[in-house]
Amino acid sequence: MSRQHLLPDAGPVVDIHQAVYVAARDYRGGVTALAATVVLPYDTFQKKISVANATHHLMLHEFMAVAEAVDDDRIDDAFARARGKLLFKPQPVPATRQALEALGKMLAAEGAFVGSLHEGVADNKWEQHEVEKLEHCAHKVISEILGICAGARQALEGGDHG
Repeated sequence: MSRQHLLPDAGPVVDIHQAVYVAARDYRGGVTALAATVVLPYDTFQKKISVANATHHLMLHEFMAVAEAVDDDRIDDAFARARGKLLFKPQPVPATRQALEALGKMLAAEGAFVGSLHEGVADNKWEQHEVEKLEHCAHKVISEILGICAGARQALEGGDHG
């Protein structure tokens, strides 16, 4: 848990067991309420989510019930990271002219940053901080684009075409 998440103030990067444990603790009503929500005996549930107990784990259907009940991004991120994937949940923004202009400016700024990395990797060696900055840049660009796409889709489906 020493590495930091790519996004600012997102907290430490955790594995899937730690994510479930923390999400269960943060659930409204705590572990007791979550155990009742997913219909598992409290003692059994507590053992299955414990990061100190290596012999008991949630079964797939139990994990899915927990993930659905808590709807915690830390679980989604940990699952995606374990599979070597990225998950994006687009936050719709109005797909206006101003939003597209702002996206263009951001792409220009991020493009300039990525272009500046060529000096840092002239020796064909990537350093940790360079990779982290590059990943953060990519995440930011993809999130912005998907947000505008989601906003456009929302406007289309709502009959508000602009």
